[in-house]
Amino acid sequence: MTLPKTPPDSRALKRKVSAQILQLPGVSGIGVPKGQLTVYLEADSDDIRNRVREVLKTVSPETDVVFLVTGKFAKQDPD
Repeated sequence: MTLPKTPPDSRALKRKVSAQILQLPGVSGIGVPKGQLTVYLEADSDDIRNRVREVLKTVSPETDVVFLVTGKFAKQDPD
């Protein structure tokens, strides 16, 4: 009998891969809304999606990732 895979800790995984993923051109951010690893993209691109998956494959191959196209994030001035 095989045990079901334990889902990875999304926040720990985010901390582990953020630096690599955020360096990829076209990635505007990374987060874990509702516990789901989410990568925010400047524009929809199969190439960048594949690069993100390659990073994840080396660290946590069973992880599902959600991609959201949000455009480029910019820092906002405090009011």
